[in-house]
Amino acid sequence: MSRSGSYDFNVTRDDIIAGAIRIIFGRGGKLPETKSPQNEYDEAAQALNMMLKAWQARRVGLWKNAEIIVFLAEDTASYSLGPTGDHATLSLVETEISTAAESGDSTVTVDSITGMSDLDAIGIELDDDSLQWTTIDGTPASSVITLATTLTDSAAVDNNVYTYTTIIQRPLSISEGRRYGDDGTETPLGILTREQYMNLANKATSGSPNQVYYDPQLDNGKLYVWPVPDSVEEYLKLSARMPIQDLDDTDDDFDLPNEWFEALKFNLAYKLALEYEGIDAQNMMIIKGMADESFYDVVGFDAEHGSVYVEVD
Repeated sequence: MSRSGSYDFNVTRDDIIAGAIRIIFGRGGKLPETKSPQNEYDEAAQALNMMLKAWQARRVGLWKNAEIIVFLAEDTASYSLGPTGDHATLSLVETEISTAAESGDSTVTVDSITGMSDLDAIGIELDDDSLQWTTIDGTPASSVITLATTLTDSAAVDNNVYTYTTIIQRPLSISEGRRYGDDGTETPLGILTREQYMNLANKATSGSPNQVYYDPQLDNGKLYVWPVPDSVEEYLKLSARMPIQDLDDTDDDFDLPNEWFEALKFNLAYKLALEYEGIDAQNMMIIKGMADESFYDVVGFDAEHGSVYVEVD
């Protein structure tokens, strides 16, 4: 017998729901008369999404740690992070102006167009020390990018140009950060609590940011930086915990590694069992025990590992 050579085992949303319902029926549960089979799956999908959102609050999701790029604006102390927020992304393309551009130009010529696409967001460093944002109009060719709006000021040779395709979702939290300089150096940022940020004596102090405070809020999070940026030649790289994707359709794959599939099935079974008839207390405890065991087994795996140093006094 030979090994399969396969590592891509996967299940869909409805596979997990079907598995959870099998557990419930196997422990004596039955569908209430008020619930149809179709409603059963719809309500189970809702319960599954709610459970995943609750797991986020328990900091499940080491794989959802990501480095986000936040672009700075001169004299701007706070930034909205999320789908309708300020310019921030998980992946950027960075280049420079190769031929000086003038105010009113609708094209810019850059060192490289690799990785750029039609409709990408593009930020151009202007000579007035601002970053003008627009979108790419058409696929770039021969190092020339056509802009959806004309330049509002001139852009000298070697001015920075940034492009990206997708804006970030709202981060759940930020654990670490660095300021990325125009010379390629990275400077660590201090992560402040709300109290620490509010206690800053002069929040309007300008300079290169060295501290940030993040408030996740609702639709868009709010990032506060200090000192207030005095240049657009720097941007921030932040280690953020990003949200787990929703399960909208019957055949949606999970935004989780396959190590979590068993925990998903047993924990959903326990959540749903409370809404079924015929399950006695003993069987309910059996389901709960399997749910807890499978969850804590994989939580131990979902953790960062590193060296621990002990200093002798």
